[in-house]
Amino acid sequence: MTGTLTGKEKILHHIEQKAEDARLKTAQQLTAIESPPPLQLKNIAAGTGQKKHTFPLVSAATMTENPVQIEWLVENIIEQGSLNLLFGEPASGKSLFALDWGFCIAADMSWHGYRTKQTDVVIIAGEGFAGMQRRLKALEVKYDMKAPESLFISQQPAQLLDELNAQLVADSIKAICPNPGLVIIDTLHRNMDGDENSSKDIGKFINNLDMYMKPLGAAILVVHHSGHGNKDRSRGSSSIRAAMDGEFSAIKKDKSITLTCHKAKDFEALNPLQFTLKPTELGWLDSDGVPMTSVYLEYGGVATTEKKNKLTAKDEAILTSLDAAIVEQGTEPTAEIKHKFNEFDSPAGKMQKIVNIDHWREKAYPSMVVAGNSPENAKRVAFNRCSDKLLNQGLIVKCDNYAWRVFGQ
Repeated sequence: MTGTLTGKEKILHHIEQKAEDARLKTAQQLTAIESPPPLQLKNIAAGTGQKKHTFPLVSAATMTENPVQIEWLVENIIEQGSLNLLFGEPASGKSLFALDWGFCIAADMSWHGYRTKQTDVVIIAGEGFAGMQRRLKALEVKYDMKAPESLFISQQPAQLLDELNAQLVADSIKAICPNPGLVIIDTLHRNMDGDENSSKDIGKFINNLDMYMKPLGAAILVVHHSGHGNKDRSRGSSSIRAAMDGEFSAIKKDKSITLTCHKAKDFEALNPLQFTLKPTELGWLDSDGVPMTSVYLEYGGVATTEKKNKLTAKDEAILTSLDAAIVEQGTEPTAEIKHKFNEFDSPAGKMQKIVNIDHWREKAYPSMVVAGNSPENAKRVAFNRCSDKLLNQGLIVKCDNYAWRVFGQ
């Protein structure tokens, strides 16, 4: 056909052919963009060099090259990043322990000789709002200081069984606290709208703590009730205890409260500790002008019903160092100590002096021989254990960071 075309017609036909070729090429390009060719899978095992995510494994030999140091929030009690349970009967003092620990951590001060690490502390309070203010004021009296600004307390309970609410609480903590190191949930029952006897509900509750609270870098302390008719276990599903790194109980008998460690996953459990409730006036008046009061925990040393153990040579040396410290740096007992201990009114008591425990410790350290890579830490632990033993055996008295020999001992 093209052979019979005139010159002008040949030119027009050529132009039309070029346009048609351009349209076809454009259509092919668009098709390639909209429907790219399928990727060619490569044989990873054949060593083609393509990267792939793998399940992490590490040689056991590398895990023992350097020691892993436990980071404590409260020494030998609450480990950084751990999950813990503190249970007890109503009015057993369990919430007092939680608040006392939180107060000392936030204030960067030791708790009855046990070191703490300063962090922000959040208490998700599900009950006892009316008494919280008075308990905080009692701790201000106990420690003679203002409540720390880095201790935060919720104004309502949280529904931590609900995933969205757990995330909301975690986001609120991150927004307010620059360094959240401990989250106290007081109590489990008031912060979980579910069945505490159900392993399914407890599993979901624990999972929400793992997913939203632990990423904050915080340890978690759950305050809970003891079992019905059994003070030595927590109430509800056994999966509660199974999930915990540390488990503690507060058991009240007469005027005494014993703090006991029932589970210590990766550390040595501390010996039971003895406390009493110390009533104190708050310096406030109620609407009738009556002075308001509250209580705090007063430390009484290691709790034991066992017979007195014979003193070791180390015990004897530390006890002797107390006598030397009193001779060198002893002081008159304070008015508050005289008020607490009537024996200072006797003729022998009027001659008795007391010494700051820090001065006693300095005097005792040179006589102590310890092994290990951290001798100062080992000495401090050994001194604390020995002083508690001497206190429990009735050979010494400790009060307000002072110590002295029991008269006649």
